[in-house]
Amino acid sequence: MTSLSPVSSLPVTMADIEQKTQGYAAARIELAEAVTALQEDLDKVKARYMGMIRKQVEVLRGHEKDLQDAILKTPGLFEKPKSRTFAGIKVGYAKQPGRLECPDDDQLINAIRKLFPDSVKTLIKVTEKPVKTALSNMPAKDLKRLGVSVVDATDIVIVKPQDSDVDKLVAALMSEEE
Repeated sequence: MTSLSPVSSLPVTMADIEQKTQGYAAARIELAEAVTALQEDLDKVKARYMGMIRKQVEVLRGHEKDLQDAILKTPGLFEKPKSRTFAGIKVGYAKQPGRLECPDDDQLINAIRKLFPDSVKTLIKVTEKPVKTALSNMPAKDLKRLGVSVVDATDIVIVKPQDSDVDKLVAALMSEEE
């Protein structure tokens, strides 16, 4: 593991930056190799178990189908209560919430305004909101006229690798650890 060096009071040159960038790039290569090795091992373990898992999924589906067929053949067993729990598995019937099928929005809005004028504010949503992405394309003088100010528009130091696959894998691995 590379140790961090303290900040020097000597002036930094572009050659110093290039050298530090090369050190950073080398450390990323080592990290990428470690992540690749881990992924290869994980793939081997996964391949070893996937056949068994697929087979067990098929067995489970067969049991589920048999159970569904048995429940469909005996609806009288599930009148009251509509469902029961055996061995930690809930079986029976459950009421589905259904879904609304509405006509065209304009047609429905007109019907609400006509038939339920007192409920318009409850049944119809009216949204007016500035589009910030469009505003960000406006010239600064126009933004100023609107009273919009741009904040935090400063330069920041970047160290951004051009390939992000390793970073995504490391982030995923790190989030699994938390």
